Amino acid sequence: MSEYADAEDRIEDSAEIINGEKFLVFSIMGKSYCFPSRLIGEIALFDAVYPLPLMPSYVLGIVNRYSTPYALFDTGLLLHKNPCPRKKVLIFKEEIDRVAFLIDDITAIANIQNHEISAIKKKSDSDEFADGINASFKWNDNDVFVLDVNKIINRVSEELL
Repeated sequence: MSEYADAEDRIEDSAEIINGEKFLVFSIMGKSYCFPSRLIGEIALFDAVYPLPLMPSYVLGIVNRYSTPYALFDTGLLLHKNPCPRKKVLIFKEEIDRVAFLIDDITAIANIQNHEISAIKKKSDSDEFADGINASFKWNDNDVFVLDVNKIINRVSEELL
């Protein structure tokens, strides 16, 4: 009987993923943000950063993970104009780019159904990195903002040119 219940739970879990997505929810400066968990390669404790010259203030430098360099972005500076406490680093899968984001802490992995996610419309006078937020959802009585890593990387690339 318990084998049947386990199989039923697995079917329900896969149905949730088909109709939604798993998000890694984390905090930055007291607010909740997330990325789709499928994009995250690793979560690490903050370690040594090797500074890069002539970079915007929010690019702290390079972090080395298993002999692979990743550009480390300070999400506090990107989103709130204040440095993020140096606690944890989200490292993206190399298919995305060799980038990492400094965050306060991990909150959870949340299964969110598609109908629970609301797109955010951009204002023409919005903050330059506000376009890196493309949706939101309610989770545990908090608003969670879905970040778009590709839009953030494109914005940084434009500034460097």
